[in-house]
Amino acid sequence: MNIKLSNKIQNFLILLPFVLIYLGAIFLKVHHFTGSMLKMAAFFYMILYVLIYQKTPLNLLLTTSLFLLFLVYAVWHSFNFTAGYQAAIRYMFPVVTIFYGYSIRKHFPLILKFIIVFILINFLAQFSNYYHWHRHELQWFYHFTKSGHAYFNTAMGIMRASGIVVYFAFFAFMNMIAFFLIKTYYQGKYKKTLMAIALLMMFASLSFKTIGSFIIVLMFYYHEKILNLITLGFLGILAFFIAFPMKSKEFLDNMIYRLNAYILMKKPTVRGETYHLMVQEFGKLNLFGRGAGAFGGPASLQFHSPYYKEVNFTWPDTFWMNLTTVDTFPPHVFIELGIVGGLLFFIVLTTPLFRRKVSAIVLIIYFTLFFDMLFTFSLASLEYMMFSLVLIYPILYYEKQLKEN
Repeated sequence: MNIKLSNKIQNFLILLPFVLIYLGAIFLKVHHFTGSMLKMAAFFYMILYVLIYQKTPLNLLLTTSLFLLFLVYAVWHSFNFTAGYQAAIRYMFPVVTIFYGYSIRKHFPLILKFIIVFILINFLAQFSNYYHWHRHELQWFYHFTKSGHAYFNTAMGIMRASGIVVYFAFFAFMNMIAFFLIKTYYQGKYKKTLMAIALLMMFASLSFKTIGSFIIVLMFYYHEKILNLITLGFLGILAFFIAFPMKSKEFLDNMIYRLNAYILMKKPTVRGETYHLMVQEFGKLNLFGRGAGAFGGPASLQFHSPYYKEVNFTWPDTFWMNLTTVDTFPPHVFIELGIVGGLLFFIVLTTPLFRRKVSAIVLIIYFTLFFDMLFTFSLASLEYMMFSLVLIYPILYYEKQLKEN
């Protein structure tokens, strides 16, 4: 369907779900219902936009159709229908954003402008966050326990940067993606300044997994200068240790704890236990899963999934946090959807890669997102999707246009 609109109206309609989703992220902290409604409005708006413009690649349509059959079965097979369909909607978040990305594929320059403006807004907001934190004042995004204790994310005694998006891990993720987008595609003024802001905010988040993925990406991105990078990194670490010995010790202790807990699995953690359960399900050849909403997501907790009692899931070291998810996405997918359903889910998400040539920036986005999902519920987050999968087709189309011109 061809609808002719003025450029300003068209730009507004394209960016509307971005605005709704990030407004929703803010409102989730101050008025949860409003925040949820804003994000769901963005989700259904994207579906409507795709249906109106009827632009879909055939391979994406085929893989999604096959996945939907298994998703419907997972809902039918669920211990609770309401929990099942709520979980199913979350599985569709990344799928719908890919379709939406294809529908707006011709508008990458507009999306890039939005990303730049958005990271600048968050950069300025972070100064306010630091100011009030330094004055020991309560802030709108703090978590409050049942006893009224205010809690915010810190590392080494320093508040983790989160801007207005609340969650430090996503704040790091979006700034890393913005850094590479600006470096690769932005040709306007203050390019180096914008790159420096994105890089500074990524490190200020003190998100170890994002910083780790950034280092891995740099090693591949600049593989010809790997020796220079290693030398520069070593000198930077050495200078930090000399200038801030106490903070360096705290940083090292944090790194060792995370290495033992999340990589070597030497300490009992929720993340480690979820992967252990996933391996058990693989061993049982669980092809079709325990049903949508059975494990890991908000619905499984809200509707008291019997799977937790069945496997004696103990939630180690997290009782005080009152988690709403298990913070590991692969176990959530493969336990609920099974081996077949889980593989189909990831095939749908990687369908844009089914082509002869794929640009480095697309691979960076996929790697960063999939690396992050090992430790978070990022693939069920619309905030993450609007800085990752929704960009894939616009980037591919933009690069194609550049080559043709």
